[in-house]
Amino acid sequence: MDTKYIILHSIVVWLVGNVYALPRVTSQNSFRNPFASTLRSYLDFGGTGSSSISEESFIDYSPHSVTVSKDRPNICTTCVCGVSNRKMRIVGGNITEVHEFPWIAGFSTRGKFYCAGSLITRKHILTAAHCLDGLNMREIQIVLGNHNRVSHENTVVRRRIKSARIHEHFDPYSFNNDIAVIEMDISVEFDSVIRPACLPQNQVSDYTGTMAVAAGWGRIGERESLSNVLRKVDLPILSDEECQTAGYAKKQLTENMFCAGYLKGQRDACQGDSGGPLHVTGAHGNLEVIGIISWGRGCARPQFPGVFTKLTNYLDWLRNHLDGECVCPPPQVR
Repeated sequence: MDTKYIILHSIVVWLVGNVYALPRVTSQNSFRNPFASTLRSYLDFGGTGSSSISEESFIDYSPHSVTVSKDRPNICTTCVCGVSNRKMRIVGGNITEVHEFPWIAGFSTRGKFYCAGSLITRKHILTAAHCLDGLNMREIQIVLGNHNRVSHENTVVRRRIKSARIHEHFDPYSFNNDIAVIEMDISVEFDSVIRPACLPQNQVSDYTGTMAVAAGWGRIGERESLSNVLRKVDLPILSDEECQTAGYAKKQLTENMFCAGYLKGQRDACQGDSGGPLHVTGAHGNLEVIGIISWGRGCARPQFPGVFTKLTNYLDWLRNHLDGECVCPPPQVR
């Protein structure tokens, strides 16, 4: 066998084992750092860990006091955020209630689902930068109000991208600053099916040890297919020390990231979940999106928990990229 073929074959096998999917790139962004393949984004253009969850151990994040950051965007007065349609907790299952996370959006390009995001204003979707980097924005379709992505639900709202803001310092090599905001071509009306997500209330909150919930239509295992219905998985938020002692090289982790998951494997986000939300329950019973599903290695592999964009580091950036549009506040305790 030719030596060049052996080397090429080895590289392909290695990439398949470590990279979820790289976006289709246009000619203006056709080069990708080959060393970035040590990472895997949660994109899927279409592991072996279990994706089932038990909510018996779900821990609500309830700070003793909540100080609203001055860096937050403008606040609306006619709506509230983070109100889930969660009527009951499912024990031992991971399929969500229908419209349990009414802010989650699915992305497709050329008819293929590949990524997710969170509705944060009537016009804006929060997502990962790598969900947009190198793609033709005119080919991306955004779907809101969906639960089963392959059925034709009458609650579905479809939108296109008017403009997109990818973080100016996003690094496709390391996935640092993996955050972007989409402005949709037409704003949406809030109702029981489509509602906005809450942003973090405090820049300095420490969520270490909190049980968070990720949601998405991603693969139900590293070698499994995409999920037709929206699923969720509970993931404990790890300390920086735990994250740095996992299997990743220290230089791969920055102050703009945090880890959530199990060092023994068990549960994780997977391909197709990129850009979607990681939630904790806030002081008023609402759900706050504190992380954006970003990258990792494989799905639920031991020593490789999922890595998320730390949203508390970007509240000021968001305020400057929403064009003055207001965000809804959390419901107040009555």
